[in-house]
Amino acid sequence: MNKIIYILLVLIHVSCLAQDEESETVYMSVSPAVDTSDKGITELIHVVSEFLRTKNESLTSHPSWLQADFERYVVPYKDLFKIEQSRWGNNHFRPTLMEVITLSSNEKIAKIGFVGYNRESGENVIRAIYNILAIRVNGVWKLKRLTDYCTKDWSVFTEGSITYHIPKGKTPDNQEIARQKEAIREVCLFFETPEVPITYYSCESLKQIFEIKGFDYLPNMYFDTIGGMVDPGNIVYSGNDSEYYMHEIMHVYSTTLFPSLPPFLNEGLATYAGGSGLDNYAKNREYFKLYIQENSIQLAEHLEPYERLFMRNGTPVPYMIGAVICERVFRVHGKEGLIGLLRSDKELWETLNTYGFTQENLSAEIKKEMELPGTWLLEKNIVD
Repeated sequence: MNKIIYILLVLIHVSCLAQDEESETVYMSVSPAVDTSDKGITELIHVVSEFLRTKNESLTSHPSWLQADFERYVVPYKDLFKIEQSRWGNNHFRPTLMEVITLSSNEKIAKIGFVGYNRESGENVIRAIYNILAIRVNGVWKLKRLTDYCTKDWSVFTEGSITYHIPKGKTPDNQEIARQKEAIREVCLFFETPEVPITYYSCESLKQIFEIKGFDYLPNMYFDTIGGMVDPGNIVYSGNDSEYYMHEIMHVYSTTLFPSLPPFLNEGLATYAGGSGLDNYAKNREYFKLYIQENSIQLAEHLEPYERLFMRNGTPVPYMIGAVICERVFRVHGKEGLIGLLRSDKELWETLNTYGFTQENLSAEIKKEMELPGTWLLEKNIVD
């Protein structure tokens, strides 16, 4: 703990100095904790600095990043893309190489902190601390994601179309695996599509998801204790300590089937098909009915899916608005109508108008739908 506190203090101090000095010519500052007398480390410092300076030019290729990572993760350093930007400028959060951890002579971890310094207030803000694995290939340092290193002791097995990665010491829940396999079968039958190979990391918490992605610190790690996400390459991260997470699985299929689907309807479909958090759609529907009875809000003003507006069980309200829209369209217009909603490439409100929703009547129409019995998309998945 004392070492971590020391590194954080050095990070803040060195970052402030770098931003007060020649911030444009020296892109990455280096902590005194890094041994710059070692030739291999000085070569690594140059590679990391050049990568950070140029990474925002492309998400899909970089000469310093291991090519195999692009084939597996598609956009392997997506989490670092434009991480320096804030409302105070494009390079507000400046990088500092905090530490180089030696795993072997040809394998090291570069720990990088991003700190912003506001000259007007004199305040420092830590944006993130991120780890990059560096491997020496033919005498040259190449960078790659830390995920494989973090999960090297995890068990790996395939069931159906999913390859599961399970933390060491955890016993896989075969009932959840079977339940998810059946739900995927239903999704593929409904949308008449083949199963998609998916890599599934069954993490114990939201914090662990960010850790295996490379973060030591990011505020998002602590927003909640559960949750999940999908990365390009059909990679699902579950932070619910569960081998079942159809909400995120549905995102893989919706992205594949409906590439123009706006985020609002994407989250709505995922919630309709797979629930949200630890609750299925039927339970979320009950919470939402209570929510709109107890809160007088204009639902049309809350279609931003990542707005921090939650029901009592933690499900975002915009997710449920989108889910109920999907339910209404499916109930009234059937499968063909729902697919038409999801496939539309028109502006969101223009699409919703086609199905009878306007900014003026959305709240009233949603409330009417809540008074009817639920219409389930995936019967076995939703009503269990």
